[in-house]
Amino acid sequence: MEKYITFFLAEDDLSYSIAAILDGLIEELKGEVKLKSQRYLGSVLTELKIALRQNYTGRRDTLKVIVYSVSELYKERYKPIFNIPIFPAVSLGGYDYFGEEAVEMASELYSVLSSKDGLSSEQVVNRLLGRARRMKSFNKVEIDCLKGSRVCGGSTAVASLCKRVFKELMRKLDRLRLEKKIDDTKYEKLRQIYGELFGVKSLEIS
Repeated sequence: MEKYITFFLAEDDLSYSIAAILDGLIEELKGEVKLKSQRYLGSVLTELKIALRQNYTGRRDTLKVIVYSVSELYKERYKPIFNIPIFPAVSLGGYDYFGEEAVEMASELYSVLSSKDGLSSEQVVNRLLGRARRMKSFNKVEIDCLKGSRVCGGSTAVASLCKRVFKELMRKLDRLRLEKKIDDTKYEKLRQIYGELFGVKSLEIS
């Protein structure tokens, strides 16, 4: 099965950093990358097919990198379409990472592929997910919105967006506690405030 990673970029410094990293990767790999682009209203979709080592069938294994580049004018319109709270973002293996974490993932992708260690696409993805664990970003958050929540309301789409925003806030909060910028008392207080704001009645973080 072809493995893929998806980046969502806008017109901001972090997105530009990711774009520069990916441009550098294309230059580094040269003939190993096939590129195609397609324009949509307010965005450009670029697909990179990166040839890796031969798999057990004797065919070249490939890793697909999908990049959505969105103009500033259409950024808010595309957030619910992509189901992300902020730009830049990256989606991999069922998990989403945002902001500086997305830049870290792009940097790790460059490091892994430019090393030319002959990894399979599955191994590349596992390396990236390993990087995510080291960033302490591997939180699984399950959220059930309360009926009548002033934020989540009754919409499934809005509830999904609430979940992602809550996940991002909790990641930042976890990082602040890990870096000892806030104590446990303040952490629990902010966690409770976020829970009340988004109508969270149960969550599980692992």
